[in-house]
Amino acid sequence: MSAPLVETVGLKKYFKTKRGMLHAVEDIDLKIYPGQTLGVVGESGCGKSTLGRTILRLQPATAGKILYEGEDILKFGKRDMRKIHLNMQMVFQDPYSSLDPRMSVRSLVSEPIEVCGLLKSKTEINERAEHIMEICGLPLNHANLYPHELDGGLRQRVGLARAMAVNPKFIVCDEPVSALDVSIQAQILNLLMDLQDQQGLSYMFITHDLCVVKHISDEIMVMYMGQTVEYAKTEEIFANPLHPYTKALLQSVPTIDLSRRNRERYTLKGEVSNPIDPAPGCRFAPRRQYACEKCKGECGLREVTPGHLVACAMCG
Repeated sequence: MSAPLVETVGLKKYFKTKRGMLHAVEDIDLKIYPGQTLGVVGESGCGKSTLGRTILRLQPATAGKILYEGEDILKFGKRDMRKIHLNMQMVFQDPYSSLDPRMSVRSLVSEPIEVCGLLKSKTEINERAEHIMEICGLPLNHANLYPHELDGGLRQRVGLARAMAVNPKFIVCDEPVSALDVSIQAQILNLLMDLQDQQGLSYMFITHDLCVVKHISDEIMVMYMGQTVEYAKTEEIFANPLHPYTKALLQSVPTIDLSRRNRERYTLKGEVSNPIDPAPGCRFAPRRQYACEKCKGECGLREVTPGHLVACAMCG
């Protein structure tokens, strides 16, 4: 297997609050390989979006390493990061708030090309913008429209086109289909997968929708309260979930299969732990029926089977 395109080692992100330090991301280790997709799942507030923004250095990391093609970009200055950001882009959850309402579609797609100095000629910039619009499924007769004149699916295509304009290798997709209708979701997911095949892109796909992440991801990382609780190939996660939180997430997925009406339910009990200055150990322990003494200490990921990592694998 080739070397990872993006890798984090012990990545942490804390926020200072009046009550103490909020541990939003805690000791995250991940690897994303060229042409592959890592799905990051978990409930709202678990640190998924913060992780994506920290990897792109849209906000500073507290500790750890972020490796892009083997180089720790946390050591890079502004000039070097400008070059890195040509290869690392982001598609935001809400395309309406991430697009300037005063700019047309053509201007929104052209802006990254101009700002990054990829092309000088206005003609070349327009040709590049039109090419990007075409591959992202944006009709050229929409070039002079403004964001408020587009539906949600087209606005998200504009957001994707802005990311694609600088020809990146890695894109963080922060819940890009959560605000869209199901039929439009399928169109955007298929577009992302087509672009991945054509351009060799790597994705970090952040979502809380397990049906979506199963469709697009090669590997899945399950997060709870800023920590990784399970990490494995997609088919392994769905066929053999080991962590209680992963089991609960999977059982929460609606189904129309009547044969599963009487399936065993995995119910979570207890209270959610406080992310502000948390005690060492497993943050899921207060919600576990069978938490052991090890959960109160340093309780990291362990490889149970090749490539399948689980926190507190012997508990619950």
